[in-house]
Formats: sequence, C-alpha cells, structure tokens
Amino acid sequence: MSGANSDQLHRSTLTVYSNLMEQFNPGLQKLVTLGDSYVKAFQALAVCSEAYFSAVAKMGDQALHTLSSRSLGDVLIQISDTQRRLTAEMEGVFRWFQVEVLQAMEKNVKLDEEYIDGSRRVYELEVRNQAEALEKQLRRGTFRDSLENSDYMLYLRQSQQEILKEEERRYRFLAEKHCGLTQSLLFLINKTGASLQQKADGWKEKVNETRGSRPRTPTHLDQEAQLRGSVSSLLQTVARDEDMSWARREQQALGRVPSRAPSPLPSRSRSSSVGESLGLGGGRAMRALVSHPSSSNPKLLPFNRGETVTVLVQEPRNGWLYGRTDSSLRQGWFPATYVAPVEDVSNTLATRLV
Repeated sequence: MSGANSDQLHRSTLTVYSNLMEQFNPGLQKLVTLGDSYVKAFQALAVCSEAYFSAVAKMGDQALHTLSSRSLGDVLIQISDTQRRLTAEMEGVFRWFQVEVLQAMEKNVKLDEEYIDGSRRVYELEVRNQAEALEKQLRRGTFRDSLENSDYMLYLRQSQQEILKEEERRYRFLAEKHCGLTQSLLFLINKTGASLQQKADGWKEKVNETRGSRPRTPTHLDQEAQLRGSVSSLLQTVARDEDMSWARREQQALGRVPSRAPSPLPSRSRSSSVGESLGLGGGRAMRALVSHPSSSNPKLLPFNRGETVTVLVQEPRNGWLYGRTDSSLRQGWFPATYVAPVEDVSNTLATRLV
C-alpha cells in the first residue's frame, strides 16, 4: 500500500518516541539522583569547612596573645572569616541549583512520561486510520492523487516534525538550566574575586613582613604587661559570661555576626580595665575598602566603597566591627576587613601617585 518513504517516516518517528521514553527521560532521572548526591556532598563539605576554619580562627586567637605573632594571628582570623563567607555564598548557589535545576528536572520527568506515552498512542492510532482509509481508496479506484501528496503522507511528515521539535525542546530545557548554573557561579566569582585578590595580597604582604623581624627576649616590663593582660582577660571573661552565652545561641542563625551591639559604656560594677579590653572609645574614622550591601539582617551596617565609617568598637569580634556611617548615622556590624584607617588609605593613594 504505502511506499518505502512512508515506512521510513513512520519508523523514524517511532524511533524518536522510543528515544525520549527509553533514553532521555531515564537519563534525566539519573541526573536528578546524581545532583541530589552532589548537593549532599557539598553540605558535608560545608560542615567540615566550618570545623576546620573554626580551628584556624582559634589558632589565630592564640597568636594574638603572643609577643611575636600578633600580626600573623590577625591574618589567620581574617582568612577564617573570609573562607566562611565564601562557603555561605556557595551554599546559596547550591540552593539555587537544587530548586531551579534538580526539582525542575524531576517535575518534567514525571509529566513527560504521561505526555509522551499518550502522544505516541494517538499517533499510532491515527496512522492506522489514515492507512486504512488510503487502502480503501486504492481498492475502489477512487484515489486520483499521487501517494506523496496524500493525506496519509502529509500526516506522517507533520508528525515527524512535531516529535523532532519535542525532542529538541527537552534538550534545550536541559541546556538552559545548566547555563543558569554557570551564570550563578560566574556572578559569585565576579562578586568575590577582586575583593579576595586584594585580601590575599595583603595577607601575603603581612606574612612576608614577619620574615625580616626577630623575636626579642621578653623584658621585665613585658612580663608585667603580660601578667596584667592575663588578669584583664580573666575579668573580661567573667564580665561577659552572660552576654556570650546568649550570643552563642544566636551565632548559627546570624552567620557568626555578633548577636547585639555592646553597651556604649561599661557597667559601673566592672573595672576600668574591663572597659578598655572591650575596645570602647569615642570612635575612629575608617574608610570603606569595598561596599557592604544592605541585607534583611537589621544588625548589619550597609555602606558604599569609599564611605567614611566611624568604628565604635576597636577590637574585632569574630572578625566583625561595630560602628556607624556619617551619612545615615545608622549603626550596626560589618566585617573588619572591609575598612581601613583613613590615614592608611591616604598613604596608599599617595604612594600609587608617586
């Protein structure tokens, strides 16, 4: 009845249907399973990273209390804080990947199985009906057109084009989703790359500066100062017990941002040495090296690059400082590495001009 061309078209169309049902959809489901494992592996990595860089921060804190390695301790604490922020940024990318890619693919697999299966049944039924109608016309001798221009051949060609478009649409969906993943990673690199490079250069410079320095033998005055510092640290620990226990409960939810601003003035019941150890003062003008964007956390202080920030707490807490901006008079916490003394920034600019 039908020629070789009609048989080839029909077999070719059925092959595309089979490929979608037996190869593409199972492959997509496998991608979802592998993607879930990928997300879980990163989550485990994030937990290990937090434990490791918490230990690095503790080592840095120990170095801050030595006579020879205070600057190196500051470097270690800054590296730990930066790594934690990078991990948090990557967690955002993986959350996007899980929702926008994995969940979307899984949903499409379930819908597609029903759609393709139903579409194939309709196609095969219509082909059978069209072929039977053409066969009857040929037997009666009422068919006057060429086979290539028959309704049967037109339906076969149209059906093949439609299923090829369906196949292309599914592969385009897969490519678009992973283009979005690449764009998310690129955005993160552009957002953090320049700042991270600047910090890394500064850390390397500080480390290299220590190579030319010699540790000096502690003098009698040094020993007395160290003893006073130990006593002051003990008093500070006792005075802050209540505040720190409350802060630890909120530490995880706030991403290690100190839970609240310290009291502007030390309590009268505490000694003056405790107040000094908190680093409270009249405020010091700093210049923003990079922008600290606004967020939903009201405890954070947003500012723009180059803006003047008055630091109200001189000693960083978990790598964070507390201060206010002169433009808005708003107060809040911000990363200590985002600012530098005004005189340091001016000297750097002067050196570059020379």
